[in-house]
Amino acid sequence: MYALCLDIGTSSLKGAVISSVGELVSEGRIYYKEGVVLQQALGELVQKLGCTFSVSAVAVSGSGPTFIPLKKDNTIGKPLLWNDKREKPLAHGCSLYLSKLMWLKENCPQEYEDTKQFLTMDGYFNYLLTGECAAPVFDDRFIPFFWSKEDAEQNGIAFEKLPPLVHTGEKVGTVTPAAEKLFGIKAGIPVFAGGSDFLMAILGTATLKAGQICDRAGTSEGINYCCAGGKAVSGEGLRVMPHITPGCTNISVRLSESAHLIEIDREQYGRSLCRALQALESEGCTAEALRLSGGQAKNAEWNQLRANITGKRVLVPEIADGELTGCACAAFCGLGLWESPAQAAEAIVRIAREYIPE
Repeated sequence: MYALCLDIGTSSLKGAVISSVGELVSEGRIYYKEGVVLQQALGELVQKLGCTFSVSAVAVSGSGPTFIPLKKDNTIGKPLLWNDKREKPLAHGCSLYLSKLMWLKENCPQEYEDTKQFLTMDGYFNYLLTGECAAPVFDDRFIPFFWSKEDAEQNGIAFEKLPPLVHTGEKVGTVTPAAEKLFGIKAGIPVFAGGSDFLMAILGTATLKAGQICDRAGTSEGINYCCAGGKAVSGEGLRVMPHITPGCTNISVRLSESAHLIEIDREQYGRSLCRALQALESEGCTAEALRLSGGQAKNAEWNQLRANITGKRVLVPEIADGELTGCACAAFCGLGLWESPAQAAEAIVRIAREYIPE
């Protein structure tokens, strides 16, 4: 079996066709141009990938927290992107999404009223393919970081404007005949929920055990540590969320513009990376190796540099874009090949290269 896997990033749309044994059949990327229409980018990418006639399922990941407004006339409004600073402090809860809608409601009330559903980035692509409105969430432990009816109402957001949440690996719908004409993906193929890109990268690098780190390196860089049990942290810049492995906690830190820094100022990049790891280690979050995911993982020179700077082994999976492999795991779980996305990851993720500090 084969899965069509899509990852909607900040600067590009990536995709791959991946087999149920973890073989990369084809891959491609479409960089956004000024005025790009995501729907157009999807059509171009599917054509570039080929092999879509043989896929058995589709799964999508996307950057978050991001909202794409689906208006009452079925047109799309201006996205509220994850790196957009238009936010208002929450009155209740810890949602990473609702603060954006609170800002929109207060500052652009007509845009808020004209929107019937605020779709997540991955949810928007699922809507393009299936016509169904749903927001992928890994499991119920992550709901507080998305939205609940109580949190929406206490923050003044109409709950009916938010799509229902669907777990990673659950069926969203099937490709419609209209989507087949637009994108070339055969009608009737099931579309399964993927999830937020950083979670799909954790899944797609099989960073599933306590003491492991997923270093997700692209335009920006996010370091995610799998910590046994629950943990409170006080370090600056650290974020605590559930991990995809039940009973574990994900402790993360972000480096902005890491790819840009590597290219223009490697000393500054090295200091930033070391500070991020030291922030984790000061909380007892230590690891011997970094499991790498993202565009930077395809650059051998940068991988060796990262190993030298950190003094840690750098492990690169056969499919360097872990988000895409994570989507494959979700799709194959949805098809019933494995009981859970994590079980699929344990079966199909393989480390291809190891970089030793010099």
